[in-house]
Amino acid sequence: MKKEDNTEQLILKAAEEEFLEKGFVLAKTTEIARRAGVTHAMLHYYYRTKENLFEQVFRQKVQLVAKSLDTAFDEQLPFAQQLETLIQVHFEFIQANPRLPFFILNEIYLDEKRRKICIPILLPVLRRVLANLTKALDAAAERGEIRQVNPSNLLMSIFSLNVMAGIGQPVMQAILGLDCEEMVQFMAHRKEEIFETIWSRLRIVKS
Repeated sequence: MKKEDNTEQLILKAAEEEFLEKGFVLAKTTEIARRAGVTHAMLHYYYRTKENLFEQVFRQKVQLVAKSLDTAFDEQLPFAQQLETLIQVHFEFIQANPRLPFFILNEIYLDEKRRKICIPILLPVLRRVLANLTKALDAAAERGEIRQVNPSNLLMSIFSLNVMAGIGQPVMQAILGLDCEEMVQFMAHRKEEIFETIWSRLRIVKS
C-alpha cells in the first residue's frame, strides 16, 4: 500500500471512531487528526471539510450494511432458510457494530443538511433489500409455503427486533446478572427467538 493510501485509511479509521462515538456535531477534525497521527493540515489536504469526511464514513458503513444483507437471498434455498439467513446476518452485524444504529438514526433525524447527505446513500440499499425480500416472499407464497404479508412491515419488524436486541444488550445483562459467557448464550437464544417470532407471522396454520 502506498504511503498516501495508508494515510488516507488511517484518517478514515480515526474519523469512523470519532463520528460513531460523538456524532457529527460533537466530532472534531483536530481530534480525528490526533487519532490518525497526522497533522490537521494533512487531514484537510485529503478531505477538505468535515462534511466530506463524514460522507465517506457514512457511505462506507451503509455499503457494509448492504453487503451483509445482500448475501441473504439465494433462490436455490428454501424460503425459511433465506429468511433465517437474513435475520441472522443482520443480527450478527448489529452485534458486531453496536454503535451503528444510533449513528445512522441520529444523523438522519437531527440535522436537515446531514439528512440530505445520508438519505441518498441509505435509500438504494433499503430499496434493494426490500425488493429482494418482496420477490422471495411472493415466490414462497405462490408455492404455498407461507401466507402473504406486507414486505415492508415484515422488514421493519426484523430490523426493529434485531436493533433492539443489540442496543438493549447491556441493560439486559445488568438486569439478569449474567457474565460475559452467559450473555453470549442468551444472545444466541435471542437470535433464534427472533427468527421464530418472524416465522410464526408467515407460517400457514392448517385447520
